[in-house]
Amino acid sequence: MELTPAMKQYQEMKKQNPDCILFFRIGDFYEVFFEDANICHNVLDLVLTSKNKWAENPIPMAWIPHHSIDKYIPKLIQHWYKVAIAEQITDPKPWKLVQREITQIITPWTYIQEWTKNFNYMLAITRKELSSWEIYHLAWWDFTLGEYQTKSFSNLWDAQKRILTLSPTEVIIDIDFPEKDSISTPIQQYLQCLISVYEVPVDPDSFLCNMAKVQTLSSFWQAVGEWRLQAIALLLHYIRHVQQQNLANISKISYHAQTGFVLMDEITIKNLEIFSSSYENNQQYSLFWILDQTKTSAWARLLHYYLANPINSLSEIQRRQNLISHYQEIDSSKFILKKLSDTFDLQKLTSSILYKKLSPIPFLKLRSTLDLFFRWDEESFVMLNELKLLWLSENEESQLKSLYESLKNMLKSDQEVMDGDYFIAEWWNGEVDELRKIAFHSDDLLLQYQQFLVQQSWVQNVKLKFVMNQWYFIELTTKDSVQFEEKLWIWNWNQEDERLNLYRRNTLKWNQRYSSTYLEKLQENIITSREKLTKLENDLLKEMWEKIWDKNAEISAFAQKIAELDVFCSHAVFAFENRYIQPEMNNKNLIEIVWWRHPVIEAYLPTDQQFIPNDLSIWEKDNHEKEMIHIITWPNMWWKSTFLRQSALIVLLAHCGLFVPATSAKIWIVDGIFARVWSGDVIAKNQSTFMTEMIEVSNILNNATSQSFIIFDELGRGTSTYDGLALTSAILQYVLKHVKAKTLIATHYHELIKLEKMYPEVKNYSVSVYETDKEVLFMKKIVKGWASKSYWIDVAKIAWIPDEILKLSREILKWFEAKQAESNSHTQIISTPLFEIQNNDSKYQEKYEKIQRIITQADLNNMTPIQAIQFLAKIKDELENDS
Repeated sequence: MELTPAMKQYQEMKKQNPDCILFFRIGDFYEVFFEDANICHNVLDLVLTSKNKWAENPIPMAWIPHHSIDKYIPKLIQHWYKVAIAEQITDPKPWKLVQREITQIITPWTYIQEWTKNFNYMLAITRKELSSWEIYHLAWWDFTLGEYQTKSFSNLWDAQKRILTLSPTEVIIDIDFPEKDSISTPIQQYLQCLISVYEVPVDPDSFLCNMAKVQTLSSFWQAVGEWRLQAIALLLHYIRHVQQQNLANISKISYHAQTGFVLMDEITIKNLEIFSSSYENNQQYSLFWILDQTKTSAWARLLHYYLANPINSLSEIQRRQNLISHYQEIDSSKFILKKLSDTFDLQKLTSSILYKKLSPIPFLKLRSTLDLFFRWDEESFVMLNELKLLWLSENEESQLKSLYESLKNMLKSDQEVMDGDYFIAEWWNGEVDELRKIAFHSDDLLLQYQQFLVQQSWVQNVKLKFVMNQWYFIELTTKDSVQFEEKLWIWNWNQEDERLNLYRRNTLKWNQRYSSTYLEKLQENIITSREKLTKLENDLLKEMWEKIWDKNAEISAFAQKIAELDVFCSHAVFAFENRYIQPEMNNKNLIEIVWWRHPVIEAYLPTDQQFIPNDLSIWEKDNHEKEMIHIITWPNMWWKSTFLRQSALIVLLAHCGLFVPATSAKIWIVDGIFARVWSGDVIAKNQSTFMTEMIEVSNILNNATSQSFIIFDELGRGTSTYDGLALTSAILQYVLKHVKAKTLIATHYHELIKLEKMYPEVKNYSVSVYETDKEVLFMKKIVKGWASKSYWIDVAKIAWIPDEILKLSREILKWFEAKQAESNSHTQIISTPLFEIQNNDSKYQEKYEKIQRIITQADLNNMTPIQAIQFLAKIKDELENDS
């Protein structure tokens, strides 16, 4: 089938953007064709029709009115589609093809939603191959914030972990990246995000200088060094392609260094349920949900950033704590929060102004927010002084005040703009006032001109008339025209007044019709005034747009100060109402928390129940006396995850500079928080439960230091009892000897309590249990000492397992215990150092000590594979040798 020129134009644009749904402007509609039409039919519930429906192969088609597009785009974005908008750039003319071009590409990442509280990251990844290894470079940013960061990784695994932690909406892969599936497949297994492929610009150095409007990249230093320039250039190159314009809000490009931050990987964030709960897999039961008492989305994002990026800078932690204390002490905190609830998200608002279709509404919202701080009344003075306390500079204050005054004077009131089509205030621009007078008060102007002619001619019957095909004209009777011409005709030659430049247009039987230079101009102005007024108002709004472009850095800094005001003030009120206290941070290797609670569970307890608080003391003294590892044995499945997670959450909150739910708290500055809790199969990666657990443990052992805090909620659960017990014991001894991190472990392996006798740094704890002949009560209180048994049948009883099963379980348990006792009486066991050697025969004791010496003296780290096999053969020979 022969395609029309318009359809050929459509297909050419579609080839340029094959991964987008192309909305093709035709007159008053946006039309979609082929597979795009089918998608829109299914997702948007549009009527599916066809172009050339009587042809042999009709083209599927759907359409929407051009003014309704904003209603449909969010639905496509929610289904993870990109949308390209092709607009008409020339007026329709007979027998000529209307020129069109892609004016915007909208993705889930670039779609600005002012209400969202989450970061909306886009990330680019490049790869640099060196002589003997590869380096992976990442660059990422949130479209609405304008702050870019870069980082490099020596292996793909670490790069993927960082990507999972950031959870970007879209990932851009360098077109030259080999084996793209190696990066895209694992990401899509864990994240719901778009994967796009794009090229690095030919000259990334010049490209970045042009985009950032700088002469040299030296000011970005480490951020673009070591080939990270390629990653940030790829990111910006793709963004410019999507936005079809240069970027205005590049406020910062920095290298993401771990210095100053507490290490916390994506597994720990997930296990501690900081942003999403495992229960129903949503935010509602997360730590962020409980703490988020902020008033707008911008300020909630700052709290999100604090929780995701805890710090170990004592001075910054204390600065945040002091600000929270300040807002607890002053009386105006609730007043400040009430005022902040009326503000808009300045950062997203600015992005809407700079990147969305020009509209006065975002400008009104910007003015409304600035009005709270620059209105020059007592309330605005209070708000502005609080920002100065947060280090608002004089330059930022001056720039924003100037912008506010311009917006206040330029725009009409909010209600006037909402009720009408025009938005420039009176007296702001003389030309606007004149056009508005002509457009909306033309009858007054015509009447004034008619009265002027009457006065000049002394003829009372001068009439101004309008006929559709003749427009405006002056009409008099033939009799009156004689006096009219006698009085005014001579002035036509002596005066420069356009109102008197008259000429005769038509002669009728009883009348004469006249016109003038002034009337022709007035006529033209009346006809075109509204069109000119709309254009002029948009031009003035564009001038204000340019001012905001120039002041974007100051607006971003101002927004950051408001965000801090909201976070600290909100948390101060929340902490006071929920009995949170300011922790005392120290460098003395001491974590001592008294009567502390789990912030999430406490919030959701019924009103007639109270959370049972506990204490934690783990320390290291100058005389080398230590309490480094707590082994917590208790009834299976009873309160252990709560205790461990609340331990890590308290440490996390303290390192965010926030208050904690406790009576008192002394918390040591750590460099990492690691949490490993119950694992499950990862089917997509072909990983069993046990393999997943071991990978997580390996990550902790490789990254934790003596300054870290670790929680292990069960180890060795995915394998046999003795394998799991041996591994757990070995892991704890490795942590104690090599990692030396402060560690809490909850375990069902009661045999581990013997580690306390072997190592003074290890202490046993358990859940207090009150047991009678009739019932067992779990007190939810952590006490020193070990649990004598697991109470798993009693836990099953609480869970309403049928009595028949419980009775049979007890009988089977007794049978197993009897068989174990019988086996132990006949079996000679050589155990690990965790257990006593039950056979005291000197032959076995001597053999055991000899093998122990061989293993202890071996340099396992430097063995080759062949040497390792030979070493195992030597041990085997010793075991088989009875001499």
